[in-house]
Amino acid sequence: MNSMNKLYISALAVTLIAGTASAQFNTNRQAHYLKEKSVAQITRHIQPVRSAERDVIWSSDFSDASQWNIGNENDPNNDNWVIGTTAPSGSFAINPIASTTAANGFALFDSDLLCGGTQNAWIATANPIDLSAYPGVVLQFEQFYREFQGTCYVETSTNGTDWATTQINVIGVNSSTPNPQLLSVNLSAIGGASSAYFRFRYEGGCDYAWMIDDVELITLPDYELIVDYGYTSQFGGGYEYGRVPQIEMPSTIIMGASIVNFGGLQQNNIVVTGTVSDADGNTVATASTNIASMINGDTVVTEETVTLPSPLPYGMYTTMFTVTSDEIGGDENAANNVAYRYFEVTQDLYSIDAIDVVPDSILNLTTLGTASFTDNTQDVRFLNLYHVPVQETFTGVEIYLSSNNTDPGSYFIAAIYDTADVFMNNLASPLVESEIRVITAADITNGIVGVHFLDDITLDPNAYFVGVRLYQEGGSDIYILDETTVPQPFDATMLWIPVDDQNQNLYSNGNAMAIRLSSNPTVGVQETSNLEGVTMYPSPTSGPVQIRMETPGKMTVEVFNVLGSLVKTSSFNGTATTLDLTGNSAGIYTVRVSDGNRYNVQRITLK
Repeated sequence: MNSMNKLYISALAVTLIAGTASAQFNTNRQAHYLKEKSVAQITRHIQPVRSAERDVIWSSDFSDASQWNIGNENDPNNDNWVIGTTAPSGSFAINPIASTTAANGFALFDSDLLCGGTQNAWIATANPIDLSAYPGVVLQFEQFYREFQGTCYVETSTNGTDWATTQINVIGVNSSTPNPQLLSVNLSAIGGASSAYFRFRYEGGCDYAWMIDDVELITLPDYELIVDYGYTSQFGGGYEYGRVPQIEMPSTIIMGASIVNFGGLQQNNIVVTGTVSDADGNTVATASTNIASMINGDTVVTEETVTLPSPLPYGMYTTMFTVTSDEIGGDENAANNVAYRYFEVTQDLYSIDAIDVVPDSILNLTTLGTASFTDNTQDVRFLNLYHVPVQETFTGVEIYLSSNNTDPGSYFIAAIYDTADVFMNNLASPLVESEIRVITAADITNGIVGVHFLDDITLDPNAYFVGVRLYQEGGSDIYILDETTVPQPFDATMLWIPVDDQNQNLYSNGNAMAIRLSSNPTVGVQETSNLEGVTMYPSPTSGPVQIRMETPGKMTVEVFNVLGSLVKTSSFNGTATTLDLTGNSAGIYTVRVSDGNRYNVQRITLK
């Protein structure tokens, strides 16, 4: 396999979340996707505050390299960690770690620089650590990591040979930790051992970089309950929509939370409460779960079905999850006794992404577009799954552009697909499509751009994929924001890649692409035409098409079939030209006229 190929989860595997396939990665720009991870395989960890009340058992600021051994697991390239002050320096280099003692040195695995082969390298404590007097132990360290396709582990041993593994840094592709991030991992599995070792191990290839500094083994706090995460799922299945139209908003939602006892002592009479409040702070729903007790290392996931006012008024809503216990007053860090989720009830906009709904301080974004995948600049498709429990008429789609890498002249088509067709990799027959929408400089400035379907569509209760087909034009790319703040199920967003070296085409993204479904009758209506005064006739036609301009100029003409393939090009200078579509298959064709700066797009039916 080419070292620059990237792994995906295939929607056509024997089980939808188990198979993997590869699609070629464009070396000119970093591709963006989310690898599927099984929640059951993830060991949670906390982001603590350094505490003066905890005993420091062992520490290293990497000023003394002799404290560490470096090696790898059968890596023919001998790719290893390094200790020093050198910053990452690969093709996609990130900043050095801004840790407390970075000037003294830090540990770096520069996966991007070392790109090639199978990377599986570790940095381990060189000498055994006596933990016989410490049954409860926490590993605390500062780090900076940006993920593309790697996996990070903390591993423990009592003999320096056999290692137990804990996965960390489950942050999502092209996401990064804060710089620096203070992280804690419970290593009580080696607590009480007279000869204990631990190590950091990276596994993957052609990632960005992982840096570590200011490592400490400290005593486990007596009491530390954590709300690891909370969730509000409007329709079950783990889907968390950022915006739901009032007509589609159910009268009940599922609220749940994951609670971890990170302390060394048992906590009793634990109560987990979820409260939904409107923008004015008024409580609209609440539910509680009682847990008799939790010992060190216990994780409990609660889930309650909560009844909401119906209809739920328009506006923003916040769900706050809190945990209390008989011992909560002694908790090490009260800040992590609370977690939040956010959603909005709208009049006409439906989105799985929550951009402009969740606070900017916790918003995580990546992008996907026409330069994300090698040889896939035309007709790259991204699709979001939408549940429609109540029949509703929808008019179009709006998308949130990535202004940093979207160019005027690129364009897209919006569509709605039957879910069965998508999972059968049959995207040739959408339920409805839009006109072609050419991106302008004003669109990029505005960020959000809409397009109207050719005909309004009434969707019966069911689930549907709403997608966009992206096209590069003359080197001009189009990118869409992809929100990764909230983990979503594997099929929340799907990718369809026309040129695929695995011939599977359809893959899971699992994030929340900023592709929104709208019932607003004015969605996509522009105040002025981009290129005015263009007429095309007749339609339907047996072949000839007349194009007339009000203002003369040097024009190019492009004709696309229903699959988005370019089937004819021509040019003229003046006010009129004739196209001949004879010989093409009957159907709907898109004709685009451009003077190089402005565009006019219309549909013609060929008999």
